[in-house]
Amino acid sequence: MKEANRLRELEAECRQRALSEPDKKWYWLAQAAKYQVQASQQLAFNSEGGNTPDTPEIKLAQWSHVRDERRVMDPLPDGRRSLW
Repeated sequence: MKEANRLRELEAECRQRALSEPDKKWYWLAQAAKYQVQASQQLAFNSEGGNTPDTPEIKLAQWSHVRDERRVMDPLPDGRRSLW
């Protein structure tokens, strides 16, 4: 939570600098957007219940090893079927 607060403070600082430095406005707004995304990601990670911030849990997708009949192709012109 501390990290997310620090990132939000950096975002606000960048937005303030965008107002005070018009010649670099877009640079500071881009930096603010970067910190905003990082803060949102930090909050999302913390809300998932990660035990330790250094070792996030990785969840892998489960793929079926069964042939997917939706992908079966029509026979080839000579009557053969493809292997897949």
